[in-house]
Amino acid sequence: MSNNNLKQKGFLKDSSIYSLSSVISAGIAFITLPIYTRFLSPADYGIIALFIMFGQISSSLLSIGLQSASYRYYFKYNKNIEVYKSLNFSILIFLLFVYLLGGVGIYYLADWFSSTLFDSKITGKLIRWSFLSGCMEYLFYYFSLILTAQSRSVTFSVITISRAIIRTAFSFYFIFMYSLTYLAMIYAILLTQGIMVISLLFLTGNLLGIQFSSYHLKKSLRFSYPMVLRIGIGAISTSFDKVMLTNFTGLISVGYYSIADKFANLLKLIMDAVGKVWNPFFLIKAHENTEEAKKAIVSRYIEITFFFMLVGFVIICFSEEAIKLLTTSEYYPAMYITPLFTYYYIIGITSMLSIPQIQFSEKTLSILPASIVGVTLNITLNIFLIPKFGAIGAVVALTISNLLGNMVRMYFGFRVYPLPLKWWKLVGMYLVTLAFVVPIYPIMASNMNFLFKIVVKLLIILLFVITSLKLNYISKENIRLLFSKMFPKLMIRFSYQKT
Repeated sequence: MSNNNLKQKGFLKDSSIYSLSSVISAGIAFITLPIYTRFLSPADYGIIALFIMFGQISSSLLSIGLQSASYRYYFKYNKNIEVYKSLNFSILIFLLFVYLLGGVGIYYLADWFSSTLFDSKITGKLIRWSFLSGCMEYLFYYFSLILTAQSRSVTFSVITISRAIIRTAFSFYFIFMYSLTYLAMIYAILLTQGIMVISLLFLTGNLLGIQFSSYHLKKSLRFSYPMVLRIGIGAISTSFDKVMLTNFTGLISVGYYSIADKFANLLKLIMDAVGKVWNPFFLIKAHENTEEAKKAIVSRYIEITFFFMLVGFVIICFSEEAIKLLTTSEYYPAMYITPLFTYYYIIGITSMLSIPQIQFSEKTLSILPASIVGVTLNITLNIFLIPKFGAIGAVVALTISNLLGNMVRMYFGFRVYPLPLKWWKLVGMYLVTLAFVVPIYPIMASNMNFLFKIVVKLLIILLFVITSLKLNYISKENIRLLFSKMFPKLMIRFSYQKT
């Protein structure tokens, strides 16, 4: 077997482990969804969505994107690990300091945030807990990135699956023992985050040296400070729609928005899982600084792009059946939002190439123009669309602004780190996927038999795969490699019968 095939199998092995953990975690969430939706209303999900949103945004703004510096410099200093230990420790001390200061401010301003931003639909007490939750979630993400930088796929997967199980156990305990609704989920989130952060601190403790370095902190801040504007702009973009929905259409619309995102988020979970292998692969290849390495990056990117589009298309096709099967009738309007949300994540595939390009070049200011374009368009479209179309308008605005923002980001990514990508091929993949998505809405809205709908959608998926093969978006060899990882015994038997 060639060296290239060995590397391909290694990439598939690690990405399969990450993906499997994401699928298992998502599976736990989907299996338990029928229980949650019978005890929690769409308005309860709206409160939970606002709780998560405020905490994540406030903690991210204070963090100044330092997780990206920690991740980037691991690959630069992994052969001089003592330097990285000092850098890592310095970043964490800084984060704890700013979170403490931020916590004091949130404590006294929580009621003001509640009334001004959320029309008092979530209390000041929840705002304070939200900030604590956001800080712990950021630390969880920070330490998780270190695990993925080390290619510790099994350890990361154990943590991911354990997190899903523990959070589910806590939430069920509070629902059934104390008859709580949204508070059951909030308490479960907080307790699980605390356990996971302590566990990750223990698992990555070997990369922490008790040596504060102002030099390394300044170096990290110089790398990440351009992220502050991007994070701020992103915070506005991701929160403006929820705040508008809360004030114009109420918590129920936020609940539909949240449920639709929960189903579409399965694609993002898989993208994030593969990204944990893709990002180290990109950085290692980029450091080789050869034309062959650049071609390998582009080839791998096209392959994973098709895979994500196929997964996203399958989610779009069966979003109706999934929501009807796993929720109650009061949640059914979310099925018309899920395909739009999924295509929003499909568009985001481009950032898997452009962001590593910019990060490798260390010209992180190049990220800002795309963020500015995206948030400006998103706010403008939300102002016009949300009052008329509610949650659907919010997702349409998000999708369109994401498309243009990602186009700008790719332009700058290729300016700072050029790659031999055939643009027509990437654009063709998006257009073909969109062409197959369009018929799904009429099928969804029709009154045809439930089983007949499933058959029609399966035929459309098959036609999508055949079309992609004809257009050479994926090779038969890579399909065989993928199936050999997913169904090894079946492939061995097939190979034996063939010989």
